[in-house]
Amino acid sequence: AAAAYIASRNLRTATVAGTSMDPTFKPGSSILVEARSATAEEDRGDVVVLRSPEEGCEDDLLTKRVVGLERDWLYARDGRLVRVPTAHVWVEGDNASNSNDSTHYGAVPRDKLVGTAVAKVWPPAEAGPVADRHEECEARVIPAEEARRLRSRKTETGETLRIALRASRDAMQEYVGWTPPEDKASGRPAGA
Repeated sequence: AAAAYIASRNLRTATVAGTSMDPTFKPGSSILVEARSATAEEDRGDVVVLRSPEEGCEDDLLTKRVVGLERDWLYARDGRLVRVPTAHVWVEGDNASNSNDSTHYGAVPRDKLVGTAVAKVWPPAEAGPVADRHEECEARVIPAEEARRLRSRKTETGETLRIALRASRDAMQEYVGWTPPEDKASGRPAGA
């Protein structure tokens, strides 16, 4: 019965090799990955397996967390404000100090996504569903719909978007202990 369930959901196991998803996955952890369908829609906080977007490494499979969806605005770990292009996602490893991710290579085309990690199966003591960290990711992002709504407000044009961006930046500081670069002209944090 379990084998039929696994086959019907198109599930495969994969072994995590690096430390970029530590503490969620340690090297040697085995995960259950549901293959991505043509109609799949990832959500912020999902852990995905993807083909490396870096030239010369296309055969490498990576495990990362989706932080931003197409047309979202967010602060990258290095402090840049980025907008995720259409048909792309922003992915990061959970280990901020040791992850080669969208902060380095930019947003990833959705067609690079292979599947979604649905469970950790090894080691047995840690087996169970993958935590989605949805709230932490949501706090760092201004969804496309919200940014559009804020930009189109007739009063305080632009000011409402700046306030939302500041809240996103503050969430980023809490998430990875990042401090915004200073604006050289004013001496204040950029965007403040």
